[in-house]
Amino acid sequence: MKLFHLYRREDETGVSGTGPVVEGVEFTNGWCAIRWLSGMSTVCFYQSIEDVRAIHGHGGKTELIVHDFEPAQRAPTEAQLEVFLEVLEGISELMNSVEERIVSPEEVHQAVGGLQELLLKLERQLVRRLRRRAA
Repeated sequence: MKLFHLYRREDETGVSGTGPVVEGVEFTNGWCAIRWLSGMSTVCFYQSIEDVRAIHGHGGKTELIVHDFEPAQRAPTEAQLEVFLEVLEGISELMNSVEERIVSPEEVHQAVGGLQELLLKLERQLVRRLRRRAA
């Protein structure tokens, strides 16, 4: 399963706006479900990600961005997963805050510092796990 977004640079119709306009998922059988992020949101289904791109790409004015995470071969510990999700959520919140222009440069610096601390915490957890597995 893969997650993706449609990011629109130019809104030809004046309906969906610009920026991230769709969140979607591609299932393991190739089918896709998308949800429009506009005020009058709908959910649509397509037989392939190529169909989504062909119908909604508007000749390259809308980019389909796939969030292609490799599945973990071993389940992370609960603590590792918690920190990982905190990092992802923090990055998402920061990006949205910057896009909406509701943060100052100092607040961006502070948020990045917090993310660095979380990454160091995750690094310590992963190193401990490696050392335990090597012993």
